[in-house]
Amino acid sequence: MSTPTMFADDAAITIRPAKPADLPAIADLLIQLYAAELPGALNGPLAGQQALMLFTLQANNTQGLHRRYVACTTAGDVIATAAIEAPGELRYERAPTGTISKALTYIGYQATARLLLTVAQSMLGTNFKIPTDAVFVHSVVVDAQRRGQGIGQTLMQAVEQSAREQGYSSAVLQVLAANQPARRLYRQCGYHEIWQSPPWASRLSWPSYIMQKMFVSRTPRANTELAAER
Repeated sequence: MSTPTMFADDAAITIRPAKPADLPAIADLLIQLYAAELPGALNGPLAGQQALMLFTLQANNTQGLHRRYVACTTAGDVIATAAIEAPGELRYERAPTGTISKALTYIGYQATARLLLTVAQSMLGTNFKIPTDAVFVHSVVVDAQRRGQGIGQTLMQAVEQSAREQGYSSAVLQVLAANQPARRLYRQCGYHEIWQSPPWASRLSWPSYIMQKMFVSRTPRANTELAAER
């Protein structure tokens, strides 16, 4: 993926693949995502939350950088992020091996128990099978102080363009039913709901939707990864 300079409400925003130096900023953004989608799930000292999130991003051969993109200001500040998974790839693990011991150290026993219970609950009933010609978009978040400026749409457009260039015909994502701002953003980007969690799962977890956007055109899928993806 190239590093285009795009504009969100007249502000220049650069979209590029994430780099190791971006991980602390990405960790801070993902903490905001937890707060928005699952309030109260991630507790404990802020420094501990940051350390725990950074651990999960660095786990599994730095999984947090795989197919992840960031939006940056002209000053180089990372203000938004999103990632995609291609069919057949290992899923991003929110709780990779070693998470429990790290969480106990960083955020304490009570906060660890709450976090693990919340993560387990959020996974109930999410057995929707992603189409083989679609990419799965996840971890989409814009810094709270920069929301409402068109940055989310700008980032989504760049991520979708990357998927098109790799030959995929659509993008899918999961969003909690209660996250109305995110659902509104995705609808504005052209996504529509194609699946919702079953009633039994909604009683035990948080109702969610799978949304999909079909691309108008596609190019033949390349046999190799773009060099800039990692």
